[in-house]
Amino acid sequence: MEEYKGIILGTGNYDIKTGNTVSITGDGGNAWEYYGPAYKKLAPRLVTYTPYAAQLLKLEELKKTNYDEYVKFRRLIEDRYIESYYETRLKDLDAYELLKTLKRLFGTNIILLCHEPTDEFCHRRLLADWILLETGIFIPEISFDEKGKVKQIRHLSYIDRLEKIRKR
Repeated sequence: MEEYKGIILGTGNYDIKTGNTVSITGDGGNAWEYYGPAYKKLAPRLVTYTPYAAQLLKLEELKKTNYDEYVKFRRLIEDRYIESYYETRLKDLDAYELLKTLKRLFGTNIILLCHEPTDEFCHRRLLADWILLETGIFIPEISFDEKGKVKQIRHLSYIDRLEKIRKR
């Protein structure tokens, strides 16, 4: 397992402008003016993303009008997304082979990027939690301080929800 540590330094959003960054979104980050390397095979498929995106307006309305319903609805659409992302992207992957592929294509100390803010639901964190479950390798959410030093950020975790789906 030691040989796999250090391949992925962390995950973050497109606010990160330094380091060995690799986009994992469908458009490679171009909508956020990111034009660096991309590995689109980890992007959510449309069958995963489209139903989720279609529910975001309803989610925002509930947040303004009924917080309890907002929390329940958010959990529901996230659970559907997690299950779909697992079924369409993660289930048939070998985590060690994925890490080897990423290393071969992009080197080490990779920072996997997508657009969601750190405190929002995000497939990059699903991927990081899945890698942890499969390999025991923890991949933090990161950013850089004013001196350019890497700092870990508290992130959302989906381990319990992924574990439930993996056991089915």
